[in-house]
Amino acid sequence: MNEDPETAQARMFLAELEYHAQRLVRRRSQLRDDKRNQAIEAELAQVHQQIHNLHQRFPGLRQTSR
Repeated sequence: MNEDPETAQARMFLAELEYHAQRLVRRRSQLRDDKRNQAIEAELAQVHQQIHNLHQRFPGLRQTSR
C-alpha cells in the first residue's frame, strides 16, 4: 500500500493509541482504588478523544482500525 507519509504516521499513532487504551482498560479492571480509577478514566477519555480526532482527520483509518 502506497500512502502519503502523514497518513502512514497517523496509522501508526492510531495503533499505539488503541494499544494504550486496551492497557488502561485492563489496569482499570484490576484496581480497587477509586482515585486511581478516576485518573485512569480521565486518561482513557483523552485517548479516546485522540482516536476520534484521528478518525475525523483521516477517515480512511476507520476502515482498517480494530
